[in-house]
Amino acid sequence: MSSVRSAEPATTRPEPGRQERGSRVVAAPAAHGKGWVERGGPLALGLQVATVLTTPMPRRLRYALADLGGSAAYALLPGRARRARVNYSAFAKGDPAASAKLARGAFRNYARTILDFLVLEKLLEELRETPGSLPMEPLFRVLAEGKGAIVVTPHLGNWDLGAAAIATGGYPVHAITDPFGPPDVDSMIRASRERLGVGVIPIGPASARDALRALRRNEVLLLACDIDKGGSGVPVNFLGQQLVLPAGPATLSLRTGAKLIPGYMRRRSDGSHESRLLEPLAEPVSGDSQKRVVELTQSIATAFEEMIRAEPSQWFAFHSLSRSPSEGPR
Repeated sequence: MSSVRSAEPATTRPEPGRQERGSRVVAAPAAHGKGWVERGGPLALGLQVATVLTTPMPRRLRYALADLGGSAAYALLPGRARRARVNYSAFAKGDPAASAKLARGAFRNYARTILDFLVLEKLLEELRETPGSLPMEPLFRVLAEGKGAIVVTPHLGNWDLGAAAIATGGYPVHAITDPFGPPDVDSMIRASRERLGVGVIPIGPASARDALRALRRNEVLLLACDIDKGGSGVPVNFLGQQLVLPAGPATLSLRTGAKLIPGYMRRRSDGSHESRLLEPLAEPVSGDSQKRVVELTQSIATAFEEMIRAEPSQWFAFHSLSRSPSEGPR
């Protein structure tokens, strides 16, 4: 899920230990100059209704409904399902049935993540009540250096819950995101994130400037960066093939001195969540700037592969991974 464009994150920086609460999806001001339908009004209304219905729902029922929706999406979106089967074949070499099973599971898990977005406050309370479920030691050490921190994650599990979990510790966190859907829906998604203390930096001309400002304030950036959408990434070895990942995280880290911390928020078999932040990635000490960017991006890819292989059906790879470095964006 993503957010609207803005020059600056709209959240007020919380004091340590204090946090805005509330995950209920709320209406945001309508975009001007467009009709209700064109702005995504019906979908936004449906999202509000779904939030009201989902909030009191027990987890078992919520996930049963999500599994039905995910299975339906797998059947109704054959192109994405086909790409997913190709991607998950990396975990089931020579076994098409196993690849299809992983792909169907990923569609169901993504549907669970969508419904979980509507009840993020409830999930955060569950995490707080579970000892050891929010380990933040690597983040504490990096922020003590005063240069900010860059948490990198693949599209695995529930990255929105992960960002909100960091924010509960009193550390300002900003997610760099794409717009999600039509304006009214996008505004609601953004408002829900900000109510949980997660600032939004929309991808656009001002995103690099805003990211630099956040790091200079010793704040946290969260980047889901396993997809190179801009076509200017660098080649890495990932899941047994050469793919392209964005160069931005490594470039930003080397420019500012802010360390990269791989992390994830993943669903356990019982439906609860677990969070983990890995050790900060080592900065390359030799080579020109481009070589160092490539080396650090490869370190990101290696960490992502370790995370994904542990639970591949919670990695949401419904796009093509096969673009070579010489191809343009898709």
